[in-house]
Amino acid sequence: MVNIISEISKEKIFDLLNKGKRVDHRSFTEYRDIHIKTNYIGKSEGSAKVSIGKTTVVAGVKAQITTPFNNTPDQGILITNTELLPIANRNFEYGPPNKFAVEISRVVDRTIRESPLVDLKKLCIVEGSKVWKLHIDIYIVDFDGNIMDAACLGAVAALLTTKIPTATSVNGEITLDEDNLTTLPISNKSILCTVVKVNNQLIVDATYAEENLMDAGISIGFREDGSICAIQKSGLNILTVDEVLRSKKIAEIRSRELFSVINKIKS
Repeated sequence: MVNIISEISKEKIFDLLNKGKRVDHRSFTEYRDIHIKTNYIGKSEGSAKVSIGKTTVVAGVKAQITTPFNNTPDQGILITNTELLPIANRNFEYGPPNKFAVEISRVVDRTIRESPLVDLKKLCIVEGSKVWKLHIDIYIVDFDGNIMDAACLGAVAALLTTKIPTATSVNGEITLDEDNLTTLPISNKSILCTVVKVNNQLIVDATYAEENLMDAGISIGFREDGSICAIQKSGLNILTVDEVLRSKKIAEIRSRELFSVINKIKS
């Protein structure tokens, strides 16, 4: 993506940061308003629309029965995919997923998988033969920065509201009871919190303009007990050890706010 920001906007943002302020009057560690609407897509097993400020994503979960991987014959399968819709930002283009989309998918997938949010062993129907496969599709429909956190919130919210038919196996035949839906076996909830370094200041929930000026960033995945399940560094410049530790502390505190939002979701 080509990121362009005027020198006037750049100097304004830098000047405010030096004074301990931001363009939208938030503190350095304050999130924009977060809104989550679940069951947003009628044809999916689970879905959510998530907005953080003007950044909006839609996530949906589709479930199907398939053959397990050879190295995990007793576990279900989780696949995460992200699409950057061209309507979301003028720098997004039609075509196969670019590096940014692939990075979002991998980081969100890692946060969910390493928590683990879903107990994949409980998605096994017949070991070595039939398991549930969950496709998590994340669509970026409006982009104004901090897409990692929004994408993860969307995926988690969609999974928490996903319901699948009860599956039974009789003489090798799989029967689905569409009238008896069950929620996914949730093990540990998880979220992502991203901290970016702009003009030597560490801030959370960066806007598009702030991200264009960032030196580096770090996205940290947390379980609800505060332990870390994923880390991803972004940007071309370095973060010092002290900056990483400070970012971790900031993200850990802010993660509690994100979990308070997630915990309000009803399956």
